[in-house]
Amino acid sequence: MQVMETVILAIYLLFMTGIGIFFTKRAHSSEGDYWTAGGKINSFVGSFAFFAAVASSSSLMGAVGSGVALGVPFLLAYGFGAVAIPSFAMFLISGQIRRAGVKTLPEFFKRRFGKSVQITSAILVVLSMTFYMIPQLTASGLIGSYVLGIDYVTAVIILGLGFTLYAALGGMWAITYTDLIQGAVMVIGMFILAVIILVDHGGMGALFQDALAVDAQFGSITQPWMSYFGLFIAFLWFGVVSPSAVMRNFAARDAKTARRSALGACLLYVTVFIFGFVIASAGASLGIADTLNNQDMIFISVIEHYMPALLAGIMLAGLLAAIMSSADAMLLAVSAGIAHDIYKEHINKDASEKKVTRLGLIVMLLASIVGIIFAIDPPQLIAVMVGWVSGAMLSAFGFPLVLGLWWKRTNVQGALAGMIGGTVAFIIMALLPFALVSEHLVSAPVSAVLTIGVSLLTAPPAEAVQQEVDRYHTNIDG
Repeated sequence: MQVMETVILAIYLLFMTGIGIFFTKRAHSSEGDYWTAGGKINSFVGSFAFFAAVASSSSLMGAVGSGVALGVPFLLAYGFGAVAIPSFAMFLISGQIRRAGVKTLPEFFKRRFGKSVQITSAILVVLSMTFYMIPQLTASGLIGSYVLGIDYVTAVIILGLGFTLYAALGGMWAITYTDLIQGAVMVIGMFILAVIILVDHGGMGALFQDALAVDAQFGSITQPWMSYFGLFIAFLWFGVVSPSAVMRNFAARDAKTARRSALGACLLYVTVFIFGFVIASAGASLGIADTLNNQDMIFISVIEHYMPALLAGIMLAGLLAAIMSSADAMLLAVSAGIAHDIYKEHINKDASEKKVTRLGLIVMLLASIVGIIFAIDPPQLIAVMVGWVSGAMLSAFGFPLVLGLWWKRTNVQGALAGMIGGTVAFIIMALLPFALVSEHLVSAPVSAVLTIGVSLLTAPPAEAVQQEVDRYHTNIDG
């Protein structure tokens, strides 16, 4: 057991849980407070919340691990796509979907297309976000087993249930304010680690040469071009298609605040990937990647090699922050998908708001348990798993959502065809021997063609629906 690191992680986890308890009463006062923090989040807090929601374990442990294992070009493809997430979302959907005045992504699909699309999207949200929990729980298990000196499975269970607790108790209020702290911990921790590494090696140039001297393949292209392009596209679209990221727009005070939050998140993400490149280079220079059971552990190896115990504990808290800040957003999306979009909308319309939010709490706990079960034997590198989920969500939601916001002619039949057809196409591509994380380069265009083609071949939406699309592009917030 790493005693100092264990104490810091324990204090950190207890502090996050305390925030969840603090916001419990406020969060459970209404559905709006539980799912969207009452739409009262300002741009400063929103920037860190948006950043923390998308800067998962993949952005830290996964990016560094895959960069060392698969080379710098893979890390750069990931990094460019991830940095562009908030800015791409800012121009494409942030203001528009905030004006829709809804609480969840499936609720938007109901308002724009109807119940059939809402139910379909809610089911896909639950499945995709539950699977997305796996890389987060994998990372928590790797950190916990190393720091606490316990086996991986026990660490997954303890930490997984730990970060579920505050999210379930405090809803979007707790998630947003814990994300403010977690985002700051991530950025500051990576900055300190990067500075220590650069001082130790005598600058970036010397560090990179040290890495190449140990691993000549570190700077090489190791994958087909479609893998790099596919990874870039998957992460570029993440802020548009991920329900956990989209829900951040609903929590903003208004459309302008949603856009400013996305811009702030973009700037924070730039710093993280600059520091991530430094850390990956240091990881390659250690020459130990091939000796690790899981190459995502290279980040932890770098921390322990370069940092004293106190700073190492803070940096490990930063890694845990990356996991918690994304996992809590995913849990909220799953919870909303079942409690709000399925139960309240289609099973018990007269359910009280308190009953719905309590159901949401139970759903979070159950979703966490399902994720833990799958994370016990994770299938791939963290970054690869996240790339798969991002590609699947792009194939399902990307074009029905964007065209629904921007093109009046998009109708129910087109949205359903695009959503279902894109999902099926992605599954087929995933079963075929294809370039790593590039399946959506085929399935997303299939979704686009189906959404546009079927919409044109069937009757246009009602005039009232088309006027609603106009409202998404005005300066009047819903």
